[in-house]
Amino acid sequence: MTRFESNIKLLEGMDPHLAARVKSEPVPENFSISYSIENLPVPVLENNSLHSTYYPERDAAASIREFNPEPDSVIVVFGLGFGYHVRALLDRFPNNIVVIEPRMSLFRAFLEHVDLKVFANRVQFRVDEPAPKILARSDTGNWDVFIHAPSTFVSPDYFEKMNRCIRVMDVLESHSLRILVVNPVYGGSLPTARFCKETLISMGHEVDSVDCDRFKDAYFEIQKITEIKNNQRSLNHKFMQLMGDAVVAKAVDFKPDLVLALAQAPMSPEAISKFREMKTPVAFWFVEDFNTLTYWKDVAGLYDYFFTIQQGEFFRKMKAQGLDNFYYLPQAAHPETQYPVALNEDEYKQFSADLSFMGEGYYNRHKAFTRLLDQNFKIWGTGWNQDPVFWPHLQNNGERVSSEDCVKIYNAGKVNLNLHSSTYHDGINPNGDFVNPRTFEIAACGGFQLVDERSELGDCFQIGEEMVTFSNLEEMRAKALYYLENPEERRKVAERGRQRVLREHTIRHRMHEMLLHIYSEREQELEIRTSSRESVLDRALDQVADDPELREFLEPFRGQKDFKFQSVIDRISEDEWSFKDPELLFLMVEQIIPKKS
Repeated sequence: MTRFESNIKLLEGMDPHLAARVKSEPVPENFSISYSIENLPVPVLENNSLHSTYYPERDAAASIREFNPEPDSVIVVFGLGFGYHVRALLDRFPNNIVVIEPRMSLFRAFLEHVDLKVFANRVQFRVDEPAPKILARSDTGNWDVFIHAPSTFVSPDYFEKMNRCIRVMDVLESHSLRILVVNPVYGGSLPTARFCKETLISMGHEVDSVDCDRFKDAYFEIQKITEIKNNQRSLNHKFMQLMGDAVVAKAVDFKPDLVLALAQAPMSPEAISKFREMKTPVAFWFVEDFNTLTYWKDVAGLYDYFFTIQQGEFFRKMKAQGLDNFYYLPQAAHPETQYPVALNEDEYKQFSADLSFMGEGYYNRHKAFTRLLDQNFKIWGTGWNQDPVFWPHLQNNGERVSSEDCVKIYNAGKVNLNLHSSTYHDGINPNGDFVNPRTFEIAACGGFQLVDERSELGDCFQIGEEMVTFSNLEEMRAKALYYLENPEERRKVAERGRQRVLREHTIRHRMHEMLLHIYSEREQELEIRTSSRESVLDRALDQVADDPELREFLEPFRGQKDFKFQSVIDRISEDEWSFKDPELLFLMVEQIIPKKS
């Protein structure tokens, strides 16, 4: 067994997804290896040695002499090389270490020449991952960064992007943006749009939305006016133009720093062009399968930023169209909506089942689930009524299920089946890539699930530990029956999956990552927008300049990023007995102003 093969075997136990990625990486051709006086390998990239060619171990130890991390911090190393400096850090400090290395080819060379066992217990490798992703999914407040200068020299663009993201993150910690969210008229992305708005508000940003879904009935009524296809298309085009004009009109009033549109939002090319004139960046989160909904070909190039839930083939197709504005941003959970719940006796009777599925009756699901009809199997959702074989298992009369009931279903089912939809496969799509929102939502609820294999799933969860998959319908049935007999295994997998979601896969993580990506390319614009804007509190203090007592009362709120009326009420509520005049004034106003539901 070669060193690379033994290292890969070890890496598969540490990080299976990274092991799979590096195995597919070709043997690096732009590297050469020199050997030190002590016969230790030193990588050379473009005539730049990444370590000393004389005494790499001794010089690595010297390079960390002035580095003094906090005892409970995570040491984050910018650049791997062949890890001599990482070994020196391991020898000197007990801290866990994260190594960020932008080049997968260098990591492969590292595995070919260096024994991984030395690093296995305390080092995590983040290789060829976007800087915004790493920062959004990490507790950066606990970082102590060590910079391996030769690595940053040979990969300057990547590490400068990392540093820009860190600076942007600092700005966003203390300043809010004004963001306009554009909802779709209808469709599966509508809940995601609402989650985005709620989350951005909770992050302290000033957010408004264009609720295009209020016009859903009008949209479908227009389709009924004529059966002539050309006339239908003409009316549909004019409706979309009208909605686009409505979005622009809202933006003129709101003056957003960013417009975020969700998949199938009615954003006409004319509307996007007007935003360009307003110098307002426009982002689109395409939370759809590009193979099924192909309208991306017409709209992707119109946006400043096009976020997707697929990469690979989709990225290659967009590159072929001359596009470079895309960024991979998978779906996520909204833990404020999806969480473990305790069901009462009636709810448990209604929602519990050995096997449970919630979703639309697509062709492949009809084919697959006939194998499970001998079980205590409940099916929820639309699209199942046409096949009588499912009627004994169909719940809620085959009608749409509310978000609240979905949470109860995920909590009550012993085994939640999660088969990604397909209109033409007889079971599992062998080339399935994106991870559907249900995967994250079930996990956030603490539910156990069986999900079909997806190429992107391993990047989100550790397969076998945090998520259990099946590759064919026979395996689906076998694993369903196995886990029904092993409740403790179900519980452990579900809990590990839930913790992974809360650490890395919430809508908050995705919004954070999105903003870091956008404004790392607009850092100067961000500084200008945030520094020149008068805050809500600043305006309030100016307006009460002639009332010293009220001004004195409001002054302690200065610097609070998400200051709002409720902030004052919450502060007053902390005082149990005596109230001053300003406090009484705010309490009276709270009683008078109606609360938004």
